[in-house]
Amino acid sequence: MPEENVILKNPALSNDQDYAFLRSEGLKYVEELGSNLWIDYNEHDPGITILEVLCYAITELGYRTANPMQDLLTDQDGKISSSQTLYTAKNILTQSPLNIDDYRKLLVDIVGVHNAWLFTDDFYVYKKTITPAAEIAIYADCKKDALVYNVTSHPVYLSGLYKVLLDLDNDLQFGDLNNGELQVLSSKTANYKAGSVSLTVIFPAWNETDADLLKADVNSLVIHTQNIIVSGSEFSLTINFSFTVGANTLTIDLDGKIVVDLQPSGSTIILADINNFFSNDFSLYVLNLYVLKIQKSKSIVQAAIKKLNENRNLCEDFASVTTVVDEEVAICCDIDVKPSADMEEVQARVFYAIEEYLNPSIKFYLLQQLIDLGYTTDEIFEGPVLQHGFIDTNQLEQTQLRSEIHTSDIINLLMDIDGVMAVKNFLISKYDINGNPVPGEIGLSWCMPITAWHKPVFSETRSKIIFYKNKFSYLPGLAEVRDTLNWLRALNMRNKLTGHVDDLFMPTGKYSPLDSYTSIENLFPLTYGIGPAGLPSTATDERNAQAKQLKAYLLYYDQLLADFFTQLKNAKELFSTDKIVQTYYGQFLDNIKDIDEIYSKNGASQNLLQLLLQNPDSEIATGNEWQKLYENNETFLDRRNRFLDHLMSRFAESFNDYVLLMYSLDYATQQETKIDPADIINNKIDFLKKYPQVSYERGRAFNYFPQEDDFTINTSQLWDTDNVSGLEKKSCLLGGFQNYYRRFLYCVGNAKIIATTDNPVTFQFVFTNANNDTLTSLAKFSTEDDANNALPVFLNCVLEETNYNIQNSGTEFSITVTDNAGNTLAISNAFSSDINAEDSINQFINEFNKECDNEGLHLVEHILLRPRNKQFALAPVCLDPNCDFCGEQDPYSYRISVVLPYWPEHLRSLAFRNYFENMIRMESPAHTTVKVCWVNNSALHDFEIAYQSWIIALANYSVDATTVNELQTANDSLLQIIFSLHSEYPVAALHDCEESKDTNPVMLGKIILGSFKN
Repeated sequence: MPEENVILKNPALSNDQDYAFLRSEGLKYVEELGSNLWIDYNEHDPGITILEVLCYAITELGYRTANPMQDLLTDQDGKISSSQTLYTAKNILTQSPLNIDDYRKLLVDIVGVHNAWLFTDDFYVYKKTITPAAEIAIYADCKKDALVYNVTSHPVYLSGLYKVLLDLDNDLQFGDLNNGELQVLSSKTANYKAGSVSLTVIFPAWNETDADLLKADVNSLVIHTQNIIVSGSEFSLTINFSFTVGANTLTIDLDGKIVVDLQPSGSTIILADINNFFSNDFSLYVLNLYVLKIQKSKSIVQAAIKKLNENRNLCEDFASVTTVVDEEVAICCDIDVKPSADMEEVQARVFYAIEEYLNPSIKFYLLQQLIDLGYTTDEIFEGPVLQHGFIDTNQLEQTQLRSEIHTSDIINLLMDIDGVMAVKNFLISKYDINGNPVPGEIGLSWCMPITAWHKPVFSETRSKIIFYKNKFSYLPGLAEVRDTLNWLRALNMRNKLTGHVDDLFMPTGKYSPLDSYTSIENLFPLTYGIGPAGLPSTATDERNAQAKQLKAYLLYYDQLLADFFTQLKNAKELFSTDKIVQTYYGQFLDNIKDIDEIYSKNGASQNLLQLLLQNPDSEIATGNEWQKLYENNETFLDRRNRFLDHLMSRFAESFNDYVLLMYSLDYATQQETKIDPADIINNKIDFLKKYPQVSYERGRAFNYFPQEDDFTINTSQLWDTDNVSGLEKKSCLLGGFQNYYRRFLYCVGNAKIIATTDNPVTFQFVFTNANNDTLTSLAKFSTEDDANNALPVFLNCVLEETNYNIQNSGTEFSITVTDNAGNTLAISNAFSSDINAEDSINQFINEFNKECDNEGLHLVEHILLRPRNKQFALAPVCLDPNCDFCGEQDPYSYRISVVLPYWPEHLRSLAFRNYFENMIRMESPAHTTVKVCWVNNSALHDFEIAYQSWIIALANYSVDATTVNELQTANDSLLQIIFSLHSEYPVAALHDCEESKDTNPVMLGKIILGSFKN
């Protein structure tokens, strides 16, 4: 029984709305505090009157505080500001695809895709795995301690790879887009009327035809010759024609065959008839349809590839994306129908029921439909955002590719059709890709297996379904049956919804002026003389003075209460991501009779409190009058951070570890210090504003094949781009990095390579300060490449402040820089003294470090480094000689390398490194293994050059597989660098017993051991 809205006889009030409770509690305090002086607690007592007035005012505050949350947060227009971080279900509950069901939903949402499946196996027979999905098989050779392409007894199965099969729609114009078949009706001829002959023209599917034909200008088709040869009931067809692709004209032969689906009763279609049907104009019409069909099929597949790459999961990839192969199934049966039944409609519904059983459609639901079915909000919005409605996951799981079909299931479906009375003599048969009966699978009456990775397709032309009315057989008109069948298919295509509600919208509130305040003085009896009526004109000066004294006394309570009301009004500011300069609010009371005389004034007769309340600012560090009275800077920063912590806790996120770390960490001295809370506030606000994107993309990888709308590469998304993984974005935000773009992080500072005026020309380093003054120039190189190669190594020596010294040649001094092996990298120009040389290099080091604080990271998924053919280098492994290993043989699957520069000031701190490594491992998917490398400048330079080249090569390979050699070169280079990277650690020194062991202590695995210091 539904609840009725009634007025309760004894409503339950909260304490702040219960006047009787407040009054009784107030009397308790009065008795406790003033019992020695105050013995009269009767209602006529002024103190009791003041207490009662205050209790009444508090109930109003309690009443307003109890307003619905949407009323408290709403603006004057009745809407809740987007800065409230109250994200809608669509924005906060959805996520980028995480599992196969999510991928399938995303693909089925594409216009033109009927269904989709993802397989981790390259081939299987009745659910028995044969080969895992991968481009090339690799094996572990334990004796060689390496991965090899030669077959051994230890194959390495890469995980996270999918082969994607798409089932394209049955198009109203082109038919089944998965194949190259076209059903056409003959034109009117001398012997047969129009529509009395039905033909199927079979050409190769879109992925089996000439690749150039997929790019052809359909308006340029010109038929040169055609040849038709009879073979039994089928006719082979060869068309020689030309077409243009861009500026080129190409000529090809297209081979196909013609099958007669329907011919007039008592007649047989012969070669002469086919030649008559296929006039030049008719053949051009058929060819035009075919080219349009395969181009449409290809464009849908390209759209699917684009969508998959935009939503690829971390450490996963798609080995191939193609369309499913049809396997024709024919049905023979007798069907008894009611005398009143429409034969053509019944047959169309029979055909449609069989089609839906063999290849069921996925239904899209309205939001309200799923709510009515009992699904909860989190269940409805689980998975990716779709454009055409919502998909029921349970129903989706029932639309897998069939491995076998059962006659009993089909018969039950046919019996449910209106007009069908009985189904008899039911048999099923299967035909191969060439249209020939499959031996052993003809005329089965119970169950038929379907070849793996094939979709059973109902063959209308090979089926023989006879309808009976009153025991007389009838043959419905095929043209009308097909029209009705197309109508049923069209109804089904409407499953992809448009213009529907796809979100639970933010509720609107009822705005009220929550800060509206009426002075408590207006609530006192008239005899007090402090209300709007005031005192009579006959009142004495003493009486007027007493009234003013009481008004001044009560003004304290007025101001306190008014500020509470103002605080309530601004609650929506406190819980927003807007930039605010205060967390306490106040209002000036200027609507109280004769109150102006009570306020203090400045020399210009301006009200001091009013001026103070007009300029609130607790954000500035220097104190002002507002901060003295209401809220100083320290209080503001603490409260603002705590409000933002509350907002973050709504999403189970926290900056606590980072904040505590930064409070206790001084990068230079390792002593306790204090990070600027204002910076933490900005980091938290930035994180909260980006959280819907961060949350949605938390498992998403970067898009290595970004495409424009015409499916060409979007080169702007390859480098200097925000096209990075969700893990990179979130890790940078939680690590306090200001920029998560993929870009060059290695540093050249104020270094330039210039050509000299020598003969022959040579090249040298020139280093300048911020004012472009030359600090020093270093030795000459014979080629610019030599200079470029030496520069990052030299700069790394400067960053580490190692491997350089000042040489004395007797009359002059120079700076010599060597590598770790002692080889001279560069020699500076001459200095007059060692002091000048030392000052020059120190000034350069200081300037260089200012320029080179490049915080950021790179994340590499090892699965993308897998080989595409046997020419690719394989990743190194460490195998047990007895082949007793568990995971070591697979350096690709679910492995991630994170590369960061080690020289930025706080990245050198081991405390920050520990925090960051723990944080990124916690934020990464649980099934992944993360390796973090803190590298020096020269190593980062080599890595980033190789990384950029690899990203470009991978994108080019994705659009054109013939560039595999370029990808192999880039892949081999990056693979070698990735597996040779190691972290850099600060140098520590051994001390004697008298020295402190607390400064820069030696920690195994955390430092590089330097020389002994005495």
